[in-house]
Amino acid sequence: MFSLTPVLLAEAAAPPSLFEGMLPMILMFVVIYFLVLRPMSKQEKERKARVSGLSKGDEVQLTGGILGRVTNPDAGNGVAVVEIADRVRIRVLRDQIHDKFDAKAAAARADKDKANNDKAAAKAS
Repeated sequence: MFSLTPVLLAEAAAPPSLFEGMLPMILMFVVIYFLVLRPMSKQEKERKARVSGLSKGDEVQLTGGILGRVTNPDAGNGVAVVEIADRVRIRVLRDQIHDKFDAKAAAARADKDKANNDKAAAKAS
């Protein structure tokens, strides 16, 4: 007699199609793109716009962490002149200017961090 059991088992053990195997990887890429890559590129674009719009007197932070004031935002060949102390001026590549520095915002962030640390210490006690 003829039995359908071997035929049904063969169909059940069939490998998934290429699309079904790739679907989880495609979904992971889409999630990573919208949660990580897209916001990072947007922030970088905004930072570059701020740096390209520098003017004389703006406070800046260099990539090495040095803070200074722009005295000549376009000294030629992609170079800016930054005063880091009284009468101490250095020439830096505009690419090495990390961002504008807002002392008020930095102080507010430091106060917020200190308050959070104090709350955490109080909880631990």
